Amino acid sequence: MIKLNKKNIGYVLIAFFCSIGLLLVGFHDKEQPVPKEVYRVYLEGESIGLIESKEELENYIDQEQEMLKEKYQVDKVYPPKDLDIVKEITYDEQIYSPQYVYNKIKDITPFTINGYTITIHGVKQQTEEDKDAMTPTETIYVLDKDIFTNSVDKTIRSFIPSEEYDSFLNETQEEIVDTGKYIEDIRIENKITIKKDNIPADEMIFTNEEDLSKYLLFGTLEDQKTYIVQEGDTIEDVSFANKISPEEFLISNPSFKDANSLLYPGQEVTLGILQPKFQTIEEEHVVELQEQKYETEIRYDNNMYVGQTEVIQEGENGVNKVTKKVQKANGEILSAVIASTEEVKPMVKEIIVKGGKSSSHIDVGDWAWPTNFPYIITSPFAWRWGSLHDGVDISGTGEGSPIRAAKSGVVITSAYQSWPNGHYIYIDHGNGYITTYLHMSARYVSEGEQVEKGQIIGAMGHTGWATGTHLHFGLFKGGYPYRGGTALNPMGLYQ
Repeated sequence: MIKLNKKNIGYVLIAFFCSIGLLLVGFHDKEQPVPKEVYRVYLEGESIGLIESKEELENYIDQEQEMLKEKYQVDKVYPPKDLDIVKEITYDEQIYSPQYVYNKIKDITPFTINGYTITIHGVKQQTEEDKDAMTPTETIYVLDKDIFTNSVDKTIRSFIPSEEYDSFLNETQEEIVDTGKYIEDIRIENKITIKKDNIPADEMIFTNEEDLSKYLLFGTLEDQKTYIVQEGDTIEDVSFANKISPEEFLISNPSFKDANSLLYPGQEVTLGILQPKFQTIEEEHVVELQEQKYETEIRYDNNMYVGQTEVIQEGENGVNKVTKKVQKANGEILSAVIASTEEVKPMVKEIIVKGGKSSSHIDVGDWAWPTNFPYIITSPFAWRWGSLHDGVDISGTGEGSPIRAAKSGVVITSAYQSWPNGHYIYIDHGNGYITTYLHMSARYVSEGEQVEKGQIIGAMGHTGWATGTHLHFGLFKGGYPYRGGTALNPMGLYQ
């Protein structure tokens, strides 16, 4: 046991302070970690590592991608869109070189170049399967937005003649004096957004108007099918045989003025099926003369021999001035309404007296027209955009106007489908012929009922898969519609 006195206490204090000094000297000599400002690189949310400079990495990417700059004729290449570079503070984590990070990402994700992302939003478009279907939203990449703007202009001119389009744009359309038309409105139905953006270099990037115009019209850059014209070919025949419409033929072959243009053997033509990426709406005001075919009234005189015929009044076709409002989508009529009708020349019916039978009735050739006059053919019997429109759409006579049997026969179907036919009727006329009447607002005859030519069987409407009020009038030969029967052009009945 040490006995403390003043001298011992002094030694203890000296030792204590010496030890404190040594500790302080020791702490002073040890090197402290210094915080450092760096950048962490993330690819698709996963950390790749730390780099000293974001700018150095971006510059390294740019200098290593000379081939990409040459391909697209751009001055700079940028990091991938899914690469994030975030500033943070670290003390002693490993720092990587720009080259290391570049090699880690170059084969995993595409680098980007400066351009524009164009989004063409879908619009509602009925299909046979879905009445509320939407066209797909389309994303297009361009280096210069003028490429897109000019390509849209070219695509619109595929559906609307350039002279008419320019007159509309410049407000120089001529007023209608007697007959003619003018365009009331032209618009793109789709919402289109244009965003300046960094575009992944592995996307399809359009660098010229020719390619983009083709894509906007046909939905592909692949070469369209071609055909070598044979002796006797017409545009209408070639189009139908190759499942396109005459309008599609003319768009694919702009050197032809109209569907009556002549073809010559050995000529090569393009057979493109249109798949437009946006919908151009055109609204027209049209004034035209429409001919009304004369009716034939047959009277029977028992004082005349059977087989003897006498024309006691020559028939003359009538003429009406018809004003109509027409709405088209990409050149195809969506709806047409007759605004007014003015009789220019009255129709004079033909009266024929035949011998041997005491009766009289009205006849209109062999087949009666199924709607009132005047009317508008809004969609002909033709292939359009890869599918056959197997009848003619007749519009213009208005909701609820009468629909007549085209010829005497037996009603084999009188029914309603919410989709696609709406109210519809099939009539069997014998000799293998069946006529069809779709989209009516009402039906006045039942299955098994005998009907006469010209008899009112229903009313025009827009039920089922119908754009606007119209009658879809079809003709089938050799069997029940859509079950083995062959669709024919109903207009052939009236030629």
